[in-house]
Amino acid sequence: MPLDDIKQTRVEKLEKIKRTAVDPYPAKSWRTHEIAEAMTNFDKHAEAKDRLVLVGRIMARREHGGSMFLDIEDGSGRMQAYFKKDVLGDKEYNFFNETVDIGDFVEIYGFLFKTKKEEKTLEVEKYRLLSKSLLPLPEKWHGLTDIEERYRKRYLDLLFNPEIRAKFKLRGKLIDELRNFMNQHNFLEVETPTLQVLAGGAMAKPFKTHLNALDLDVYLRIAPELFLKRLLVGGFEKVYEFSHNFRNEGMDRDHNPEFSELEFYIAYKDYEWLMEFTEKMFEQVVSKLFETTKVRYSGETVDFHGPYRRVTFNDLLREYSGIDYDVADEDTLKAKAKELEIKIEKVMTKGTIADEIYKKVARPKIIQPTFIINHPLEISPLAKTLEGEPEHVARVQLIVAGHEIINAYSELNDPVDQRARFEAQQKAAKKGAEETHPFDEDFIEALEYGMPPAAGWGLGIDRLVAILTDSHSIREVILFPLMKPK
Repeated sequence: MPLDDIKQTRVEKLEKIKRTAVDPYPAKSWRTHEIAEAMTNFDKHAEAKDRLVLVGRIMARREHGGSMFLDIEDGSGRMQAYFKKDVLGDKEYNFFNETVDIGDFVEIYGFLFKTKKEEKTLEVEKYRLLSKSLLPLPEKWHGLTDIEERYRKRYLDLLFNPEIRAKFKLRGKLIDELRNFMNQHNFLEVETPTLQVLAGGAMAKPFKTHLNALDLDVYLRIAPELFLKRLLVGGFEKVYEFSHNFRNEGMDRDHNPEFSELEFYIAYKDYEWLMEFTEKMFEQVVSKLFETTKVRYSGETVDFHGPYRRVTFNDLLREYSGIDYDVADEDTLKAKAKELEIKIEKVMTKGTIADEIYKKVARPKIIQPTFIINHPLEISPLAKTLEGEPEHVARVQLIVAGHEIINAYSELNDPVDQRARFEAQQKAAKKGAEETHPFDEDFIEALEYGMPPAAGWGLGIDRLVAILTDSHSIREVILFPLMKPK
């Protein structure tokens, strides 16, 4: 039957229900037990002949003469319900049969028993419709290969695929465990602005909008970094934030215009301390989630137990491309990029070209958790330079299974140096570079009041969840990823 005809039939059933003065969408239910609890304590309830009120969506229906079996599912589980004409009476049974469909939500009252096939069942003595559905549930949603359709109608994806629901339950538990870990170490959770006059804290293209009340152009934040650092100036020593950030860039398995991050800052520590802290964090958090530090991702076993390998950016670039960044000039890097079919923009510098080469030849091959350290200054405008190595900074990235999941560094707190770096970024912007850091005079003024030596750290939550759930893309672990309208 065409979908429009099915919907019209259900609308007619809805009108029939309303004519009996029955509310097909009551405001509340009288549920006494979740299905999971009823199943767990089934024998106790059955022996005592307890009357239970269960609720849920009808997922399947089987009729046998004057009786029918329904599968009812709530957020905790699924149970079979037995409707019998002799118990309900002809009028109530027939009305149910004529007006209620698969997909509807019902409230059922009765006692538990086991069928001849030993299936746990609730025999219904009374029922009540809680919500009438007007569209039928799809018959072939499970295993749907049209990934975009799954994302567009995530509610159906969650309804039919328990493994998808499990991913988001794990995501929630992960955030709980991360928050617990930060609180255990006496960090203060804070909130900083999402709307910002300058989109700072990273080199990325922002989303721009307009605030009518002040007739002012503002940006959705690309990172909370500069506000969190202001808190260090203000006297806090340990702060963290779970933030939603926005970047007007490409979309692929590692990138979404809106993404989730955990970012923290700690005074009087450096990037060496951050690496040890990260190892402790992941050992504890992953063990809490899985009772082991090992997970499977894309056919590989990834072990989050420390210590993790540490390798410099230059050593890694030399290992996989044969190029020594400290010796090579920009032309040498451009030639290598051309050989690797990497598109080179006019505004790219030696550092950004080297970074693209590293991303192409090295990063995808790193499976076990690995710290990449000491990056070029050109691609790290907010990090402190290494002592004796002014062309490199005290920066660290954690790579797992070919994905960058953490970016962190010893923070630059020299206002004169920070001003010079912002000026260099402005020169690059004037040449046409889109992903540069804006000149933030207010932040420099904050640094001029004095910021203690500090370390900062940012974790891409979506990427970590993708690895922990063996998902091919971060869009798989974002409940409602942005989709282009049909």
